[in-house]
Amino acid sequence: MTIQAIQLTRISQGMRVDFAANSLRSNQVEIFRAQSRIATGRRFLAASEDPVSAARVVDLSQALDRQNRFRANLQFADMSLSAADSAISEVNSLLIEALAITSQNVSNLTSADERAAVAEIVAAIRQQLQSVGNRQLNGRYIFAGRDTTQRPFIDALGVIAYVGDTGDRTTRIGGGLIAPVNLTGDVLFNAWSDSIATTVDLSPRLAESVRLEDLAGATGRGVHAGALIINEPDGVGAFTVDLLQADTIGGVVEAINVAAEEAGSALTASLSDSGLVITPGGSAVSIGEAGGGSIAADLGIRTSTPTNEPIEGAALSPRVTRITPVEDLAGGDGIDLEGGLVITNGGRTVTVDVSQAETVQEIINAINNADVFVLARIKEDGTGIDVFNQASGTSLTIGENGGTTAADLGVRTFDTATPLENLNFGRGVTIVEGKDDLRIKAMDGQTVDVNLDGAVTIGDVIERINDAATKASVSISAGFTEVGNGIRIEDQTSGAGDLSVSSLNLSAAAIDLGLQKTVTGESTELIGDDVNPVRTDGILDALVELEQALRSDNTQGISMAGARLEELSIEVNRVHGIIGARAQAMISKRRQMEDAALTTEIFLSEVQDVDYAEAVTRLQAAMTQLQANLQTSSVLLNLSLLDFIR
Repeated sequence: MTIQAIQLTRISQGMRVDFAANSLRSNQVEIFRAQSRIATGRRFLAASEDPVSAARVVDLSQALDRQNRFRANLQFADMSLSAADSAISEVNSLLIEALAITSQNVSNLTSADERAAVAEIVAAIRQQLQSVGNRQLNGRYIFAGRDTTQRPFIDALGVIAYVGDTGDRTTRIGGGLIAPVNLTGDVLFNAWSDSIATTVDLSPRLAESVRLEDLAGATGRGVHAGALIINEPDGVGAFTVDLLQADTIGGVVEAINVAAEEAGSALTASLSDSGLVITPGGSAVSIGEAGGGSIAADLGIRTSTPTNEPIEGAALSPRVTRITPVEDLAGGDGIDLEGGLVITNGGRTVTVDVSQAETVQEIINAINNADVFVLARIKEDGTGIDVFNQASGTSLTIGENGGTTAADLGVRTFDTATPLENLNFGRGVTIVEGKDDLRIKAMDGQTVDVNLDGAVTIGDVIERINDAATKASVSISAGFTEVGNGIRIEDQTSGAGDLSVSSLNLSAAAIDLGLQKTVTGESTELIGDDVNPVRTDGILDALVELEQALRSDNTQGISMAGARLEELSIEVNRVHGIIGARAQAMISKRRQMEDAALTTEIFLSEVQDVDYAEAVTRLQAAMTQLQANLQTSSVLLNLSLLDFIR
């Protein structure tokens, strides 16, 4: 910067002052800017000083902000997965200890007292596993799913129940990249049972109130919003039906009828039990979509060739939802709600009253609020209700209370359709081929021998018993108990003896079916056990089984529990590997993001950070110029009369 020349020849004193002031002001501005650059460390203070660099700073700052957020997310993910990895290592150590106990106590050389003492150690291992399951990180439970404020494993029914969430917590680790950062307790410990197996389909009837979002649609991919083009070549021509505002299938029917009436067409739309029906009004009709939509196909009414016949749409398959009316379930065939459910889990039995339920959600609430640690929810495919046992170490059964509620809802654990291979926790029923498997002795002393060859379901067993009784001319009949669960054998012989069921030919069928019993006294009914209970198949359940086997000095039970623990140990190792791989991936991704952020910081510094040596030099030059300006202005403004008239 140079000192500005002050032209003073033949000008007024006021102009001299202005020229001097402007020069000094310019010097002071330059000094202020130099001082500000040094103080802030920035090359420019306003975007107007360097618009190109300012725009680049904005872009780089935004990129750095995103990278810093991703770095924070990755740090959180790294911490969460590392904590889970450490916890799983502890689980593995405890499993190894339990397996060692199993191998040491399966021998016949171990006394009952010794096994009872070791059972206390197994109980302690189970409590330690519960503590690991309730491990926290920064005050949040790491195995609680998305609800990290709720303790996931609690004492319940004399054992341990998992009441945490089952959803994954995720975090954004990059543009468009989302990764899970947790492991839920139900996965690590297999702390929920499988759902009760059932063939019941509760899909509701197609009522006008069914929402479009609750339809699987003719293609199975849902119903997407759009507009229909209905064409009557020999009638009113083409007209559009806007379905963008239709929320329900009844709204679709109404929209089609209104649009047809406005266009002057006699065409009508209605609902069948499963889909739409479009009835032409005398002119041939074809139906397609407007633009590139798919709603005609989704509704199952797309027709490329005009037709005079009614267009019967494909099945739209409504899903069961929380607000589905109970009266619409199972295609509208009805559900018995008067009887209710009898739920037994562990040593607790409750009767669940659903007689006032109007929607599926109210049924689910009644089951979930029964305080037996059972969780009901809608199936993922929307065809019914899933019921899970949340308690590890208990057996869950659901039966009737004098009606058909459990069977109608598809939640009865022991039913005519129950496969024999599923009984006794998957061990099935042992049948001796070619020979009779069980004998029923009536109260009058007559016997009925039953051959179960080829039987596949409980219904087949009941049928074989009744057929054998008829063939033997003995007045007994088999069916299901009206309250609870189990096969009921009723004696109508009027005898005074005992009613009993026993095994034949070394078959275990009577035991496996829960029927090997004897009824004494005046009772004419033998009620079998529910041998299809639902239990968790995880670590905690296996430890309960091991503890009970040790306390009862059951060598076979100890061996079976040990075999389960070995299988579960393999599964835990597999899960451990998955978590370890995720943790390593997060560490690698975090390092990459840190490197990227560092590079961005360097670029940003090069664009916006000041060169202090240059800035100090500029400040010194500006100070020197200010001094020169002050001295020059002082001399030139102090003029005499002779200087002025010269």
